Amino acid sequence: MVGFLIFIFILVSSSLAQEAEKKGFITFGYSQSQGNIDVATASLTANYVVKYPTYRLFFDLKVLYGTAQGQKNAEQIDGKLRYELRRGRYFPFWDLIYYRNPFQNFEHRIATGPGIGYYITRGKKKYLSVSYYLYYYYDVIKELSTTIEDRTLFHNIEERFRYKFTRTLTFKEKGLYSVSDENFQNYYINIELNLINKITKKLGLQISYYINYQNIPKEDQIKRLDTTLTTSIMYNF
Repeated sequence: MVGFLIFIFILVSSSLAQEAEKKGFITFGYSQSQGNIDVATASLTANYVVKYPTYRLFFDLKVLYGTAQGQKNAEQIDGKLRYELRRGRYFPFWDLIYYRNPFQNFEHRIATGPGIGYYITRGKKKYLSVSYYLYYYYDVIKELSTTIEDRTLFHNIEERFRYKFTRTLTFKEKGLYSVSDENFQNYYINIELNLINKITKKLGLQISYYINYQNIPKEDQIKRLDTTLTTSIMYNF
C-alpha cells in the first residue's frame, strides 16, 4: 500500500511538474520507543512537496522497523498523500493516508477525507496554522486469530507551528486531536516535536519526539500511550 501511494504521487507530480517548486528530505535515524513497541531500532522518514501557484502536492512517510534474534520487535508505517489548494490564508485539501502497526493491533488502516486550514501567521521566521478535516477510517484489526473490520468517521483538529531561531536551527511542532463521530470517548492525541540543525545545504541533524495516545485501545492489553525519541541524519534535496 505504501508503494502504491508513492507511485501515485510520483505519477501525478511528474505529469504536472511544469513551473513547479519541488523540495523534500529523507532522514535515517535511531529510535527509542516505549509503550506497545519497547525497543531501540532504526527508523526512516521521507517528505516531498511540489508547489504550484494555486495548489500543492504533499507526500509524507514514517517507517519504524526492527528485529531481534530473528523475531520482529518493531513495525510501524505511517504514510500521507495530500492535495492542497492555495487560497491566501486558507488552504482547502484532501488527504489519503495509510497506517500499519501490528503492535497496536492495526493490521491496516486506510483513511481519506476533505479538510480546510487557516494560517494564523505565516512568515519566513515563523508560522502557525490550524485546520479541521473529516476522515473516513477503514480499519483491519487483528485480535489473536480473529480479524475485525471497522469503519468510522473521525473529526480531526490539527495545529502546526514552526520557528526559525537562526539560519540553521529550526523548531517544528504538530498537534492533532482526532475523535470518533460515534463515540466522543474514542479519541486520539498525537504530538510531534522536531529540532532541526542544518550542517550544510544538503545535510542536517534532527531530534524528534513523538507522543501517540489512544483513549480506547483495540484490546485491553494494548497500552494507551506510545512515545518515540529519534535522532536522525537528514538529507535535503
